[in-house]
Amino acid sequence: MKKKFNLFSLAITLTLFTTGCSVWENFTTYFNRWYNIKQIYNEIEADIQSQKKNIFSTEPIILSSNSRNNLPKLIDKCSDLLQFNKNSAFVDDALLILGKAFYYQANYQKSKRKFEELLLTIPSEEERLEAELWIAKCEMQMKNFNVGLNAIRSVGAKAIEKDYEKLIEESFVEEIKYYKSIEEFKTAIELLERFTKYISDDELLALTYYELGNLYFKEGNYIKSAENYQLAIENTSDFDIEINATLNYASSLRMADKVEESLEFLEGIRTKDKFSESLPKIELEIGKAYVLLNRFEEALDKFTIVDTTFKNSPYSALALYEIGKIYENNLLNFDSAAHYFNRSQLSNPPREFQKEIFDKNTLFSTYSRLRKTIDNYDRQLFYANNPEIFKQDSIAYVEDSLRILQEYLEKKELYDIWNSISEASQNKPSINYLSLRDSAFVRDSIKLADSLSKFFVRLEPDSIIKILLVKAFYRDSIKFTDSLKLEGISFEDDELKIALEERRRNLVSYKQNKTTYTDISGSIPVDSLNFKKNPPTKPTIPLDKLKNDLAKNRLQLGNLFFTELEIPDSAYKLYYEIVRNFDSTDYYPDALYALGTFYLTVNDKPKADSLFRKIYDEYKHLSIVNSAADKLGLPLIDLTFDPGKEIYLKAESYIKSKNYKDGINNFLEIYKKFPESKFADKGLYAAGFILENDLRLLDSAVVIYDTLLTKYPNSEFIKLIAMKVTIYKQEKARLQRELEESKNKQVTKIDENVGQVFEGNTNEEELTEKEKENKIEEKLTTKKTDINITSNKKKLERLWNPRKHKR
Repeated sequence: MKKKFNLFSLAITLTLFTTGCSVWENFTTYFNRWYNIKQIYNEIEADIQSQKKNIFSTEPIILSSNSRNNLPKLIDKCSDLLQFNKNSAFVDDALLILGKAFYYQANYQKSKRKFEELLLTIPSEEERLEAELWIAKCEMQMKNFNVGLNAIRSVGAKAIEKDYEKLIEESFVEEIKYYKSIEEFKTAIELLERFTKYISDDELLALTYYELGNLYFKEGNYIKSAENYQLAIENTSDFDIEINATLNYASSLRMADKVEESLEFLEGIRTKDKFSESLPKIELEIGKAYVLLNRFEEALDKFTIVDTTFKNSPYSALALYEIGKIYENNLLNFDSAAHYFNRSQLSNPPREFQKEIFDKNTLFSTYSRLRKTIDNYDRQLFYANNPEIFKQDSIAYVEDSLRILQEYLEKKELYDIWNSISEASQNKPSINYLSLRDSAFVRDSIKLADSLSKFFVRLEPDSIIKILLVKAFYRDSIKFTDSLKLEGISFEDDELKIALEERRRNLVSYKQNKTTYTDISGSIPVDSLNFKKNPPTKPTIPLDKLKNDLAKNRLQLGNLFFTELEIPDSAYKLYYEIVRNFDSTDYYPDALYALGTFYLTVNDKPKADSLFRKIYDEYKHLSIVNSAADKLGLPLIDLTFDPGKEIYLKAESYIKSKNYKDGINNFLEIYKKFPESKFADKGLYAAGFILENDLRLLDSAVVIYDTLLTKYPNSEFIKLIAMKVTIYKQEKARLQRELEESKNKQVTKIDENVGQVFEGNTNEEELTEKEKENKIEEKLTTKKTDINITSNKKKLERLWNPRKHKR
């Protein structure tokens, strides 16, 4: 009877929908298509609403897999209705649902088009405003923010005028979410304050006050934040909102310098049953209050309780983070701070704290790395400068290591004996315990020796620890086995017999070679010991590089103190150490600049300017010179300027005017004064080229070429001269051998013998570098313009013309 009544009611309802369409078409459309459309649509909407616990959240809604699979079905069914039932009363609703479906699929262009089609059907005023709101939402998603915002405001104004509560809510929420997303919190707060005037639902009002509290907190207005959290508590019946608003209210009081009031409030709620699940957060807030009251020990205790009680939870991560901050900001123990920040990051912190904790951990990990590196390098440098102390510390280190090992072996022996007795009592209570104990001990001793042998392998062959361990082990093994024999204990285990016999053979071999192991403090490298951690070590790199690395790490740590940790006094100490002790390193100019910057922060401008001036005068080739120039207000330096270029061009002009002496001298001057210049190797080659081809001083040319080969092995000119110089030197060596074989004979002209290469004499190669330069100078000062090259001396072909290859 009830079903008949429902069908009758439905038929009456369908007649009301009839606008030119027959009742029958609406009836069939409802049952054939519309009913299924509403079912699917309601499921999707329920999924979306379940995620909207906070309607002001800017987080994107993630549909369930079921909803994602249902969207294509919903679109197909709506499309079928619009195609086959376009005269029914459900067309407007189908267009609205179809537009939303495309929106949920993130197909905003199609979604907008469907809402525009809905407007063409001349819907009711409320439906028209809803369609316009969705069009505005599509514009916002397509980044057309100005168009979208104007449309949202227009819909909101009309909705307020017509008192459409749902549209008022949605228009305000969309605009508020946008301003939150771009972090314009003041505008968002103004909109929320206005929105409260149009809300009739208590839960929505409580949620709005809660959101106001959050935004005021972010803006740093903790008094207003506390007021709005209190209003949220008064208006809500939602358990989650009440709990969160209560705890945030306490935080707002603490941040508003009402620490005692906050602490009293927290102590009052921590024993209430409804806050039992929020206890870790309450304890965290109490700990933070203790910090502000300088009750650091109590704060550390409170955070430690949270960490140990709620291990591996987000609350544990936050407690560890707060402990790290106490060590950083209040106790100035950066090593401990680094430890707790690292643990915090590894303990699953809440997402909103992850970046903050990650940044802290990165900062203090860098601090720990730099500090350990500096300590290690300082230690190596100290031992390098004080070898006697290194020797003393090494011997003490060996003694400590052996003592530690002896203690370990004694404990291990006692443990193994009692363990063997325990096993024997459990498995075979009737046998002789003494024999079993000793047999087990021998077996375990052999196992222990085998495990120690793996340790021995890792040590250097002549390591003291290896020598003494082997010696002590074999000595004690022999004593033990001999004592067993005296007691008349025999072994039935063939494996034990074989093992003990092997130990005896090794002992004999050891005794035969023991003389090489007697001098502990002599030639044996005690620094090879690696049983105990952190042994004394000498530098494994050259001292110059060690000092350079020390200066680099000190500078980096100083910058960390100065810019990140904001402890300028510690930064000053590190900068000053570099300036005082590492003035020969690459980082000395940077330390000068850093020290000058420090003096500026303490308003000591004269000292700062003197350091900047030193950089400006002495380090014009470094980029930091322009930073100093900027501080001093002086002209910037052109760092691309090459002083060798001007000299090279000057030398070329001399060569063009046949002034070979001054030309060659200028070419060589580039190498002498500016060896790093791009024109240094080019100048050497040009000088050699002129000597070889224009002046025919081939032996002098070889001297210049040889300098080029030695000083600039990667020069592009090497391939042009390398073979010549090689053949020259080979021929010279041959002649030298012939000279030694015939001491009584005098070679009158070496030039004739090596003429195939350079046609010059080689006596100059035997001179010192200064004598070579004087010899070249002497030759250049004599008359060279009337040099006549004989016809039988063919001039070498020019391989390269320096005048045509300018850099």
